[in-house]
Amino acid sequence: MLTLGVFGVDYKTSSFETREHLSFTIDEIPNALHRLHAASVVREIIILSTCNRMEVYCVTQDIEFVVNAICEIKSLCPRTVMKKCGYIYTGIDCVKHLFRVVSGLESMVLGETEIVAQVKSAYNLSKTHKTLSTHLSGLFQMALSVEKDVRNATEINNVAISMGSAIVNLIAVNVPDIDKQSILFIGAGQMMKQISPYFKNINCLNKTVINRSLENAKKLSNIMGASYAQLTDLTSLIDNYSIIIACCYSNSTLLDSSLLHNAITSGKSLLIIDLSMPLVTNLNLRIHDNIHILTIDDIAKLVDVGIEKRKFAAIHATNIINDKLIEYQNWERKRGLSPLIKALRDNAESVRTEIVSLAQKQLQNGSSVDSVIHELSIKLTNKLLHAPTSNLCSIQDNGQHELVNLVCYLYNLEPV
Repeated sequence: MLTLGVFGVDYKTSSFETREHLSFTIDEIPNALHRLHAASVVREIIILSTCNRMEVYCVTQDIEFVVNAICEIKSLCPRTVMKKCGYIYTGIDCVKHLFRVVSGLESMVLGETEIVAQVKSAYNLSKTHKTLSTHLSGLFQMALSVEKDVRNATEINNVAISMGSAIVNLIAVNVPDIDKQSILFIGAGQMMKQISPYFKNINCLNKTVINRSLENAKKLSNIMGASYAQLTDLTSLIDNYSIIIACCYSNSTLLDSSLLHNAITSGKSLLIIDLSMPLVTNLNLRIHDNIHILTIDDIAKLVDVGIEKRKFAAIHATNIINDKLIEYQNWERKRGLSPLIKALRDNAESVRTEIVSLAQKQLQNGSSVDSVIHELSIKLTNKLLHAPTSNLCSIQDNGQHELVNLVCYLYNLEPV
């Protein structure tokens, strides 16, 4: 039996290191999607991987198979993962979880908006690679609609602090003489696109975006009013900056003691904010007093502005989601009837085609239009009602009453 479910870990259930180990880069997801979708027990699948969570939404006969497959890909023991930090939701609990996730209620920064783009990206990636069908497609479209209702009908949008604004506030409070500092942005991916508008008006000495793709670096730099360069220029540029914000994928550590040798020996104060998953910064650099490193988890712990207002808005949002769950259940019931409705329509169409074909032959043989139409209507009525009438008459007395009531309901007849 196919079941809707989600397996995942998030910032509430697991450490940063575990999420880092289980995370998927945008380049890794397609292979994982195809590997799981190729299994006979998996009908549909979407992988959502962010700095706060890794979740696999699926329609499957065996959710444990999905857990085992993901853990095998990431070289982890599934029993250890599920015992320590993993969670599984199925059916309506899975739906509720997704609605809460996309509405920002399960985010590290309550109400943040970056998750919407991340959910859309995960959905579109599965759509591109043909690993979803009507169930997950309909569910995710409904979830994105719920998110709009939550943000339009509650105050959560007005009080939510995005990750971008949180980082800007953090820098403004903790970095003295920001107008004399320079900021280096490493990466030009989805997260950087989300936070870049918040740096447009920040008053600092210099801003530079470096990325593997010079074209993407240029696009991001235009948003922030920054200069841009290629990632290959990192070694020659690094010493010019006192603030580094990194969010990119790398097979190896980018920021280490070798690259930052001059900063270490000079004692220059250096703030590194690494939003990458996995990290591109060697955390051993923290042994140097002048180097301060913050990860996504560290930033969330420092963000508490408006938390009570956000909690109040979240209560309102939860009530909206609970109402939307009823809509989902109604949609699910209708979706379950789709095969039957299709069979009924196909049968009716077959009868119609047969009768029309007979009528056309009669017209070709010279019969009058009136007589053909009259005979067509009688044949069509008899054909459509023959099977249900015969089956009604064959029902035993003990089941006849319920069936009669059902037929009256289906055809809007007066009770017999």
